[in-house]
Amino acid sequence: MRDKRRLLLAMMEELAGDAHISFEGDFCGLRLLSMPGASQEETPALKRNTLLPKQDFVVLPLEPSMTKTIVSAIGGTVPSAIIHIQIERNALLQFAAYDNFHPQCIVFGTGVKEAVLESLVSQSIMRPYTKRRPRS
Repeated sequence: MRDKRRLLLAMMEELAGDAHISFEGDFCGLRLLSMPGASQEETPALKRNTLLPKQDFVVLPLEPSMTKTIVSAIGGTVPSAIIHIQIERNALLQFAAYDNFHPQCIVFGTGVKEAVLESLVSQSIMRPYTKRRPRS
């Protein structure tokens, strides 16, 4: 992963509309819980991923008009205090970045077009996926 913020923005723009985004981590100093439509309840597609210690968790509606507001609520960047981010569209998980965007913990669903992923690589937002041999 080369640019977490730009990847998150691209996924939000690609998947916005009849969608929701969840954040999990330490929300101290962030405005996520006070946003319109915020819920601390899991959905069938968006679940908590850290049981102990229990982290803050919020699900927000993700509509095209909300992208900038959501990014502003997390401080304009992806703070390390946010551990997991998930986006569902039409009740199916379409994007997930777990463990602070760990390279082996990023998931793209079928709703993310191949052309979008190729564009992210060509813009140096992320590296191309390659299988690597396990370290000895």
